[in-house]
Amino acid sequence: MYGYLKMREYGCIQPLTIRRAEVTKRYYALQLSQQKEMKRVHRGAVTCLGTENIEERYLMSGGSDGRVHIYDMHVGAARQNVTKIPPIASVARADRHQYAVSSVSWYPFDTGMFITSSYDQTVRVWDTNMMTVACTFPLESLVHRQAISPIATHSLVATAAAEPRIRLCDLRSGAFTHSLSGHVGEVYSCIWSPTKEFTLFSGGGDGTVRVWDIRRASACLMSLDQENRADPLGETNTAHGSWPVNGLAVSSDGQYLVTLGKDEKVRLWDASTGRNELVNYGTSFRNRFKASLQAVISDADVWPPLLFVPSDDQQVLVFGLLDGKLTKRLRGAYGRVTSVDQRGSHQELYSGSTEGDILVWDANRPPVEPQFLNPFDANGNNDTNMELDAWSDSDDDL
Repeated sequence: MYGYLKMREYGCIQPLTIRRAEVTKRYYALQLSQQKEMKRVHRGAVTCLGTENIEERYLMSGGSDGRVHIYDMHVGAARQNVTKIPPIASVARADRHQYAVSSVSWYPFDTGMFITSSYDQTVRVWDTNMMTVACTFPLESLVHRQAISPIATHSLVATAAAEPRIRLCDLRSGAFTHSLSGHVGEVYSCIWSPTKEFTLFSGGGDGTVRVWDIRRASACLMSLDQENRADPLGETNTAHGSWPVNGLAVSSDGQYLVTLGKDEKVRLWDASTGRNELVNYGTSFRNRFKASLQAVISDADVWPPLLFVPSDDQQVLVFGLLDGKLTKRLRGAYGRVTSVDQRGSHQELYSGSTEGDILVWDANRPPVEPQFLNPFDANGNNDTNMELDAWSDSDDDL
């Protein structure tokens, strides 16, 4: 680090280079936090996590108990001892979902609103200040995931449910606009492009990953194929064979798409062309359940970029995004890890598990207290030996 500062002083490198070097170093040094600990409040599994991108301060969690909690991650950041961070707001028992919360999302332009989906067949829009429901969308089928675009102004929420179509909910009118048909069977995951406001990715139980342009009548642009066949809409195109695709993640620049399948494979795709990059992520990933998984790709300042994948064997796998190398295993959860999310501005990672715990991963070390020499012995007497020095008296030398 000092070498970078000296080079910056001489004008050899730009300030952005220093930032990227330090952020990359901290991401690669992630470990279980020794200063922050989340208070356990969910009565059951933590099924989903979500951090807001405006202040990057608040963390939201949804659980199998149907409740949603919000945490202020700035609390305890300056303290030296381990601090349990309690939620600052929670959904009341009377207003909670009837069944498990399957996904949570912050409204991308204001922290005063957030969105949840649940296995009680509803998608709800909440007022953060009052923690009450502002609008409800009944879907009449199990909702595995919902997603809202981080850049778009169309205010459409895409839903992946136990039906062969993706329904778009309009937050402005409180009604459904239209549906995207093409999958066979259930749709397990969906995510918007962070750079193209009308582009949507979805993964289904038929093993396909589809790319949509919601403005078009024939909305499906392509169906990704693991063999890189020429026909983008071929009927035999599959991303994970006949295995369901229950996890999607997109890089912050919109260049790469990562898919997770029940075949326990992780695949990397070019999000623009739909080409399989043929990166081998090994056989460490475990994915035995059909529930939607929440993986995340590291911040844009991290190079080479990292991929954080929740695994059924109670750990978070950290892969190199471009080479597929397993760089680290984040162990500490007592149950199956269901979701991960990050706070890029502070280089922090959060993971939730079926045991109801939320773990904080960071690169911060606990401060070391300075050690001072004690001139007194156990009886309180002054140790005269510590006052002696090896210097000779100048008068004696003359």
